[in-house]
Amino acid sequence: MRTALGAAWRGATGRGAVMGMVLPPFLASKLIGVVAPMVTVWARSTGIGVPPASGFIAPFSYWDGAAYVSIAAHGYPAGALSTALNSPDYVWARFPGYPLLVHLVAYVVPQTVVAGIVVSAVGELVALVFLARLILLERGDPAAARFACWALAVFPYAFYLTAVYTEGAFLAAAIASLYYMRRGQDGRAAVAAAIAMFIHVTGLALFPALVVDHLVRRRGRPGLGLVAIAASLLSPLLFVAYAWELTGDPLAFWHIAGSASFNRTLTWPWSGAFSTWQAALNGVGGNSFIFGMEMIFGVGGLLALLWMAWWWRRIPPSLTVYAAGIWLMATPIIYWLGIPRFEMTAVPIYLLLADLTRRHPGSRPVIVVISAGWMGFIATLAATGQFVA
Repeated sequence: MRTALGAAWRGATGRGAVMGMVLPPFLASKLIGVVAPMVTVWARSTGIGVPPASGFIAPFSYWDGAAYVSIAAHGYPAGALSTALNSPDYVWARFPGYPLLVHLVAYVVPQTVVAGIVVSAVGELVALVFLARLILLERGDPAAARFACWALAVFPYAFYLTAVYTEGAFLAAAIASLYYMRRGQDGRAAVAAAIAMFIHVTGLALFPALVVDHLVRRRGRPGLGLVAIAASLLSPLLFVAYAWELTGDPLAFWHIAGSASFNRTLTWPWSGAFSTWQAALNGVGGNSFIFGMEMIFGVGGLLALLWMAWWWRRIPPSLTVYAAGIWLMATPIIYWLGIPRFEMTAVPIYLLLADLTRRHPGSRPVIVVISAGWMGFIATLAATGQFVA
């Protein structure tokens, strides 16, 4: 019996089988994420003939993307930190892992924005591979793993897995960490977590998840794996030391995030929710839509967390702790901003979604089609320069 189960596991998790699950959603994601913005640019062009190549790639580096392009090309500014509105020091609110990867790839791909798209795309592919393995590890169900990959690849805000944003690279490291965590490989999980923490601040949500999983696995008895897990925190501390060296301010990230350029002032989540709700009702034009989506995803994420906590026997508490960490890092600010992108990285929601649709598999293609259409809509909005997440 064990031999048969082992053979089935190896067959489901073999490289060929996993890539068969991953490649179709990955290619669909790239088709939507690349074509929709480019067609939008072409349709909105007022010049003669086809727009120049620079016009086609510009939408992939709007908003946060411009900061990552700047860091990749020029590094962080040195000298006394300025928190003034639109100061060049605003890039200190971005972690260095992703722009460092873009900088390295730019030696091969000379255009920085294109190098960023390549890094994001490779990150998404790696993330989907580890997501498939994670779902197979938890459920042993290829259909669930395939659906989870589609759910991530065409998530409504998955355009940011193609744009010059951190989400693709971050998800690659974060899901790898969760996968190795659930396999009981604390060392590998800690290394992947350190990489995730170097890419985005939300990587810190992996730390309590790894600790909880380690202790639950060992029935409360701490082992040497905790040393490796604790060492993962050295990664963001390196960024702190680097900021201290260049600006004299070890808390440069914190101070810029709370400056006029970002206004990420801390408050209680419900206070931020109230302000966001008011902005959704009273906002003008695109602002109303932006804050409306923040409310929908913020409340939806909270409900998903409560559901996962209720299903603690089926969904490992460590995964719920990670998702809760993501939600809590996104919501305690005066306005909810970027929550859809944060929740896209809350990996356990894909496991939850696969579980909720297990008895009704016919609903899965419907969800994928609706989400893919939504993704195309968001990609089109982003191509016009509108801030949508």
